[in-house]
Amino acid sequence: MSTTTSPSRAAAPVSARRAQTRERLLAAATSVFAERGVNGASVEEICETAGFTRGAFYSNFADKDALVLALIQADVAAQYAAARAAVEEVEHALGTGTVADVVARTLQQLDAFGATGREGVLAQQELLLHAARVPALHRPYREFLAASSDQLRTLLTGALERVGLEFTLPVDLAVEMLLATHARVQTQALFDEDVDTSALQALVLAITRPRPDGPAGSGCATRSG
Repeated sequence: MSTTTSPSRAAAPVSARRAQTRERLLAAATSVFAERGVNGASVEEICETAGFTRGAFYSNFADKDALVLALIQADVAAQYAAARAAVEEVEHALGTGTVADVVARTLQQLDAFGATGREGVLAQQELLLHAARVPALHRPYREFLAASSDQLRTLLTGALERVGLEFTLPVDLAVEMLLATHARVQTQALFDEDVDTSALQALVLAITRPRPDGPAGSGCATRSG
């Protein structure tokens, strides 16, 4: 059984050097997991890719399941950073075009900061499958998915408010639809170099409407061209 610790337990402060070692191990694991899968990857291979010994690995992670959990946490943090960057793009785009233009630019920003490359998408899928197979990871995985959805809901609602829009559906449902469609776009990226995001843009436009009280900011993109 996994010895993975609970995510609610406070982590001890780490030195800059140890943090760097941890980041290199996470990056190496992402690469190895994408190529070989979680079950097919050994601790030795991850260490070799990162340029460390097994001792360095076990001073940072109790086992491979703990590493998987750390990568899930890192993915959520990256998604939040991507969403934040996208919201900033919305604010910069206020009054500069149609809502469709703003949506397109925001999604481009989200993809630029998110793990949308082939390796990142493959690693994310492997993490999902591994977490599904290991009962000890079910709860922490659900918790971090919920945290990610909460963060995105808050940011997206604020972004729409800034451009004078609101969801036509319950916010939770709208976010789930957007996440599902974005996941589909990421899957496409595994097989096609040119990924079509028009479905995601169309969904955003289909499930939003002008707010009765107008935009929260000083400017607003127009609804159509």
